[in-house]
Amino acid sequence: MKKQKIKKNTKKGAKLPRKGFLSPFRYPGGKSWFVKTALKWLSTQSTRPKILVEPFAGGACIALASVAHNAVSHATFSEIDPDVAATWETILHGEANWLANKITSFRISRKTVKKVLARNPTTRRQRAFRCLLKNRTSRGGVITKGAGLIRKGEDGNGLSSRWYPDTLAMRIIDISALKSKLSFNHVDGFDIIRKYIRRKQAVFFVDPPYTKAASRLYSHWKIDHEKLFATLSRAKGATLMTYDDTDEIRKLAKKYGFSFKRISMHTTHHENKRELMICKSFDWLKKTFSQPK
Repeated sequence: MKKQKIKKNTKKGAKLPRKGFLSPFRYPGGKSWFVKTALKWLSTQSTRPKILVEPFAGGACIALASVAHNAVSHATFSEIDPDVAATWETILHGEANWLANKITSFRISRKTVKKVLARNPTTRRQRAFRCLLKNRTSRGGVITKGAGLIRKGEDGNGLSSRWYPDTLAMRIIDISALKSKLSFNHVDGFDIIRKYIRRKQAVFFVDPPYTKAASRLYSHWKIDHEKLFATLSRAKGATLMTYDDTDEIRKLAKKYGFSFKRISMHTTHHENKRELMICKSFDWLKKTFSQPK
């Protein structure tokens, strides 16, 4: 597939993506801020992992970074939300150019956005465009039913605050170029965990719907948190999780043999909050970080 030539977005207020950040989603709870730590974890494994598994992918930030930086041979990720799934399937299954062109040719206004969001898409690629448009124009990137649109936005740019068409199009084309190293699965996260749990050369990055805020951020948020810990405790390969810092999660981590550390994260509302980073051992944090090429 010929790579589409896309000019850099020079519109006032537009920002180009940070190096290594490929996801087209502005996902609530996204892990763009965690990429460097995840790459360190991958680079300090005793042997280079063959496959990274991201079962609750959403924007799939870590899966994308892991292959873009050559930290793993392959990444497989899953998402149960049908709109998000349609987006990943469109990008990875031959329709990335269509989606990129649709984004760059779209004339954004409150009227045009509402018109698209009111439609019932008849094709997968139309559903993908609607999903990205909603994600990029709703407050906080929330795509659940009833989520409101951005009002003033950053610097008073309104709906354009997070709609960088050329940047989004470039990300989509770049992801498509990596499709031989990526596998997407429209399945429940537990299904993909079970598929790879006995493989020593498979590692797991797990960022599940959190216990507190998930119900207002995601359409599919109910999971059995104890079942998740119990399942991952049997994994042959390494596991790294991020979670909200609650007594429930701390108790589950201890019960199933995991260690945890409190870490700072920066929210989409520019707030600093604390989360938990969870794995079997934190010895890798003491090692020198060799940036994957």
